[in-house]
Amino acid sequence: MTSKQPTPLNRRELIRNGGIALSLGAVLAACGSERSGPTNPGKIGVELLPEEESLDTTVDDAVILRTLQSLEYTTVAMHRILTGSLSGDALALAEDLIESHERHADEVGELVTQVGGTPFECSNPFMMERIVTPLSNALAGSDDPTRDALEIANGFETVVAASYQAMVEQVSDGSLRPALMTIGNESARQSSVVALATNPDAIAPELGTADESEFPIFYAIPAPFGQLTGITLVVGAPDAEGARASVTLQTPAENTFVYSGLSC
Repeated sequence: MTSKQPTPLNRRELIRNGGIALSLGAVLAACGSERSGPTNPGKIGVELLPEEESLDTTVDDAVILRTLQSLEYTTVAMHRILTGSLSGDALALAEDLIESHERHADEVGELVTQVGGTPFECSNPFMMERIVTPLSNALAGSDDPTRDALEIANGFETVVAASYQAMVEQVSDGSLRPALMTIGNESARQSSVVALATNPDAIAPELGTADESEFPIFYAIPAPFGQLTGITLVVGAPDAEGARASVTLQTPAENTFVYSGLSC
């Protein structure tokens, strides 16, 4: 591993082939190496870090890929729930997204096999309990299910694109990066499409064209170098004090990693 840092990705250079795309090409220069997880990861992510002394928490390429595959399946599960609150063009878009994420899950699964791992063909347990279930509950009691469904869809598409951007530099086998960048590139386009479908004026924050709201605004170009920070979703009906449920989405870390000893 050299000291060279990955070059930031400029999302302003997006207009290609008639659509908005995030280029992950600059990350190809980033280097990676095998890492071991913390010797005492604690109680974070109990679902994925059972209290077994024999659990190997080494974070290698297979673990990174299995985690991304589980994120794809989690996103499929979330979108299937959202379809119950959507109609017309929004429903058609959600169905297209489901098909795309299922294809991406298969593609990542092939990469897992390529590095000698076992594909993880199910949703991420930690994310299902800590993110999908609370969002589903809030959606069920929402005062505007369509608004919340679109916000959740935006959040998931954004975090999927961010996850590929964040993790492509972490794989140690450089031959894996082109395939991951291809998937990440498509994920970024999907994120932009959903943002514009929800609010055609939400192109970029610096343009200042989107109306202010108590709910997060998702932009087609959220930041110059891609958004890697947490995404807080505000959904559901307000409680007696006027507060709504909030759930934060983040790129994968130790508490969501799908370690090699874990199975569906």
